[in-house]
Amino acid sequence: MVQRGQFLERSVVVKSGELSLDGLYHRGRRAPPCAIASPHPALGGSMTVPAVAELAWALTQAGFPTLRFDYRGVGASQGRSRHAAGSTRIADVSDELADLRAAVEQLVQTTRAAGACVVGYSFGAAVALAAAADDAVERVVLIAPPTQLWDFSMLARVRKPVLAVCAHHDALCDRSRLVLPEGGQLAVIAHADHAFLRGLPELGRTVTAWVGSGVARRELPVAAGTGTGEPEGFREVELPGSDEPALELDDT
Repeated sequence: MVQRGQFLERSVVVKSGELSLDGLYHRGRRAPPCAIASPHPALGGSMTVPAVAELAWALTQAGFPTLRFDYRGVGASQGRSRHAAGSTRIADVSDELADLRAAVEQLVQTTRAAGACVVGYSFGAAVALAAAADDAVERVVLIAPPTQLWDFSMLARVRKPVLAVCAHHDALCDRSRLVLPEGGQLAVIAHADHAFLRGLPELGRTVTAWVGSGVARRELPVAAGTGTGEPEGFREVELPGSDEPALELDDT
């Protein structure tokens, strides 16, 4: 049973070329929709890590549609990752960039938005930066960009709104090496490390506040005859709400 106001994502398939990727989508009426890129697949990075889950929850609570997904070769996603298991080296993000672009395209089509915000965490920040020049990308958020592992000099040439969020204690992210473009913003989460095991709520609040700032609040269009923000033919099952308290498991 679904409680009123409950955070409930639904499983979706993201088509990246011939591959089917596993994703979690939550609808919303506020623009821009947000596609979230996960950390390094060779180190167990997936859409279920705490930082990615927190971002999806915080953005959804603020009304933004979100789509998080697993890259090819991760979890239930088809394909194979080109990164050797356990390797911290980032040599090529072309496969993950193709997957992110597919997610953005599907998200924009689903929500009928003019464009999306890409949010990349750790390795995902390199992927999000690579997608920054795409026409379908409106805004860019880089979280804990690993400057020790990847060249982020392209950041200075981005001509779209950019937010970089760094942890105060992050050996992989040297804030002095991040050259922001004009108008770009940098936020630092105190007491946090690269994994944000401390400071998760602040991370979510910081990103959500920035995504909704700088522009007048925009509502996503409603498809004619549907009464929802989804295109015709795209349907979600509405489960009945309840005012009763949620069930709890018996520990005995």
